[in-house]
Amino acid sequence: MKLPPSPVLFAILAVLFALTGVMVSWPFALQVLNFGLIFSVMALGLNMQWGYAGLFNVGIVGFSALGGLAVVLVAAPPVAAAWQTGGPRIVLALALGIAVIAAAALLWQRMAPGRLRGVALVVLLVAGFFAFRAVFDPGVTAVEANNPATYGNIGGMGLPVLLAWPAAALLAAAAAWAVGKTALGLRSDYLAIATLGIAEIIVTVMKSEDWLARGVKNMIGLPRPVPYEVDLQKDEGFLAFAQDWGLDPTYASGITVDLSFAALFIAVLVPLVLLMERALNSPWGRMMRAIRDN
Repeated sequence: MKLPPSPVLFAILAVLFALTGVMVSWPFALQVLNFGLIFSVMALGLNMQWGYAGLFNVGIVGFSALGGLAVVLVAAPPVAAAWQTGGPRIVLALALGIAVIAAAALLWQRMAPGRLRGVALVVLLVAGFFAFRAVFDPGVTAVEANNPATYGNIGGMGLPVLLAWPAAALLAAAAAWAVGKTALGLRSDYLAIATLGIAEIIVTVMKSEDWLARGVKNMIGLPRPVPYEVDLQKDEGFLAFAQDWGLDPTYASGITVDLSFAALFIAVLVPLVLLMERALNSPWGRMMRAIRDN
């Protein structure tokens, strides 16, 4: 069955959105709109891989999780007590882990191929793993023991939350490079399995490592790029604005916050759509379509 043209589908969606606002509530309708805008960004990423290149990637959720992690690491206030008790050991352990991986790569390049190289690599990685855990585990235990009901993590850098958005893009790009180096040589069905596994690894690590972002617990103290409703309800200028329009301050504050979020999401989504359209008609886009065709 042939679907109606896109403008007709968008018009139907707009009518359904308006009916939701009138028959349910406008705050609820705007929240649905905001979730739709967020998932539109995710859909653009999937369309670039599956639609342009024909490469089915089910690992999008892993990159979304990294985006959420970036917000915590960049915008959350640092937990001073956690840094004092276990933070230095965690940083030292991470540096040690990077050094071990770099040493393993150097060993693999410098030694002649053969059984000796394989044995030396295994010995280096096993010794490095136990050394890493000997430094890392006590630091994690100290951090997670620090007021676990409220914190139990190291916190972030306390920077403006909007700076977390480009940081999230860089973090996802680094993960995409690692995925590409390991999985893009696979055929489409095996690529889907590999990306699913990588995404699940990312999500499982984030759920398990409470010291990083509290795992599955609620994260408190995250700043917002728009005001809180309670702050608007205390602002005399906003109260006067709501009174002039005959609106309840609580209702008006919810509408204002949802519209502010929608404006931010649209400001990100529209440039992404335009850039993807230009990319599709570029030599890179022709290469992606060639991958899909063959």
